[in-house]
Amino acid sequence: MTVPFKKNRFANRGEKAEKAVQKFLTDWANVSSTREFNRLVDSKAAGRIIKAAAADFEYFCKTAYGEEFHGLIEVKETKHEYRLGRDRITQFARLRKRQKCGGRCFVLVYHSTINKWRALTLHYLETTGDKGSWNLSDLPAFDSVGEALASVPRDVFEKAAEVTTAALQGPR
Repeated sequence: MTVPFKKNRFANRGEKAEKAVQKFLTDWANVSSTREFNRLVDSKAAGRIIKAAAADFEYFCKTAYGEEFHGLIEVKETKHEYRLGRDRITQFARLRKRQKCGGRCFVLVYHSTINKWRALTLHYLETTGDKGSWNLSDLPAFDSVGEALASVPRDVFEKAAEVTTAALQGPR
């Protein structure tokens, strides 16, 4: 007897924000052959039949200066204008572990009521906030995914724009 797949009622939460990030990363990766990203499988959307991923996206890039970067991006959507509940970031330990392995990991927050984005580093999340949530009002809010990603970490999404074909050729 086969059991029909029942989609979790929370599977669509944050879908708008994740689609916006995926579109940005697709455009970002298409600029150069030294950029790549992967959309990681969502455990909730899959009915929890697979292990939860460490984040929503992983990215890899090499700059024109030969610097190589990789990391994770977790995307959160909230209806609050400047707060994010601690219970919303359940994979924090896995993000921290990937960062200890050399990755650049952060959380992108989309505030749906004001249509703004904020980018948070793990260091910020570890050193601020109260028991229940983080007050993000001290961080700049951006109009687009690209602006937020360019703000943190600067050395990945700003320098990555400088990749040229000369970097691909290597030393002569």
